[in-house]
Amino acid sequence: MVEQIDHIGVLVEDITSSRGIYEQLGIELVKTERVPEFGVEIAFMSNGTELIELVEPLADDEFTQLLVEQDHSGFLHHIAFRVEDIEGVLEDLKRAGIGLRDPAPRQGAGGASVAFLEQAAGNGVNIELVERDEEVI
Repeated sequence: MVEQIDHIGVLVEDITSSRGIYEQLGIELVKTERVPEFGVEIAFMSNGTELIELVEPLADDEFTQLLVEQDHSGFLHHIAFRVEDIEGVLEDLKRAGIGLRDPAPRQGAGGASVAFLEQAAGNGVNIELVERDEEVI
């Protein structure tokens, strides 16, 4: 079912001021992207093999308010697992009684199809499923 960890998402107040520590560690900025579906700006950072996704909320809509209220800036926000058939995995999870925040995939950063499970399903950790046709790095 899961092929690998796709990325680790870190909620930040400001990408520009937050990326410095990663760059000092040799993790370089690959690209930034606005994701209107989620109301966030994303910065993909990489050491050449692993991805860290800095997530900056852009608006005061319901989703971004939940990000700020449930999580604290600079904290681990989610772990994203790469899957080959996101719709099939979602169906399997639904049949198993796993709570889905996204019952169908949505358009995510980097051209990916993504879906989040309910936070309780990950014992408090947000779990994102990611299906990609092309690699970010």
